[in-house]
Parts: sequence; C-alpha cells; structure tokens
Amino acid sequence: MMDDAILDLYFERSEEALAATMEKYGTLLRSLSWNILGNEEDVEECMSDTYMAAWETIPPERPEYFKAYLCKIVRNFSLDRVRRKTREKRGGGQVPLILDELTEVLPSDEDTNRFVERKEFSEAISDYLRSQPARRRKIFLQRYYYASPIRAIAQEENTTEGAVKVLLHRMRRELKQFLINEGYGE
Repeated sequence: MMDDAILDLYFERSEEALAATMEKYGTLLRSLSWNILGNEEDVEECMSDTYMAAWETIPPERPEYFKAYLCKIVRNFSLDRVRRKTREKRGGGQVPLILDELTEVLPSDEDTNRFVERKEFSEAISDYLRSQPARRRKIFLQRYYYASPIRAIAQEENTTEGAVKVLLHRMRRELKQFLINEGYGE
C-alpha cells in the first residue's frame, strides 16, 4: 500500500491505518529500535508507543516522508528509553559507544548555548551528508542514525570492520571541520 493511501486511512480515523503501517514498516521500525535497545521487551514498548504517537499526531499532521517520520518517532522513543536506563546504570549497548564516537564532532556543553536553533545545526549536518557519495552517506546513517553495529555495516557493504571504522573516523573528522567552517564550534 502506498504511503498516501495509508495516510488517508489515518485521516479517516480507520484502524486499518495501524495495520497497514505495521505491515509496511513494522520490520524496519523493529530493527531500528532493536539496534538501539537490544532488548525485546523494550523494543515492544517502543513499537507500541510509536504506533500510538502516529495515531495521535496524524491528523492534523500529514508527514511528507512517512517512512522517515516513523523512523524518527521510534528512534526518539528508543533513545529516550536508553537515556532512562543509562541514568540508572551506565554502560552496555550501541548508543553509549556511538555517542562516544561522536563527542569529537558535537559541541561541548559550553558551546551548546550557541546552538539554540537546532534546526540550523541539523541542516548543516544534512548539507554535509548530501555532499557525500551515496555509499559514504549510507554507512554514516547506518551507524549514527540507525545505530547499526560496525560488524553488520561491514557485512552489508561487503568490506572489513576496519575499513568501516576508518571511513567513519574520516567522516567524523571531515564533519567536524565542515561544522567549524559553518560557524559551529572552535
């Protein structure tokens, strides 16, 4: 079923909208949440929260990119759950490792006040990614948006884990310089 038809079902307040959403995007959303959480019970709760959020926000909102809209919702719920759990106990999972990798790119807490308008900062990162070849962009997004393990990315790209690590390191360094040139950071 096409996204526009699914969105029309939401606007009609038909429960078929949820079934169609689950059928078309359930596997992707579950995978994204699993990559972040690694716990079936937590994934199930995030999936339920995601479908509920979609139901509550559509209408009035009509997302232009339904797939990205759903991915953002499930990703945010999953990251919120990780934050809650890591407050209780530190360590484990992909997210702390990913955040450690990105600390060299992200602004310090003191600089964060400069970035009140997060949208501009996000757009700068998007501009950087749009300037990259498709393969590099895909690897970066797999790691830092979908929280995929290095091993899984290497297998999918038919390369070594070392090659993926080196590429990601270079891209983080390039991104940092790009953001500095755009006025974000040092």
